Amino acid sequence: MELAISITSLIASLSSILFAFLAFRRNERSDHKKEGKHEGTMLSDIVYIKTCVDRVEKNIEIVDERNRNVAERLAKLEESIRNSEKRIDQICGKGVN
Repeated sequence: MELAISITSLIASLSSILFAFLAFRRNERSDHKKEGKHEGTMLSDIVYIKTCVDRVEKNIEIVDERNRNVAERLAKLEESIRNSEKRIDQICGKGVN
């Protein structure tokens, strides 16, 4: 009888150890799965942010090019106005004499 109780308690102890180990493995897999999903989400967010930054840089380059064009046109216009003012001064000066 004592032998049966000892064997039963040994089997119960071993089975509880086995179940605890199996539960640990299951939780470990679940944790790895959650961690993988989290890493995947982070990577996709990083790619999205990189794409947005690239798009913003491209738009900034376009705006910068437009700004340079406007500055060049303004410089030409200022030069043309100076030349026009000189001609007007010459015409007015000749008309008065």
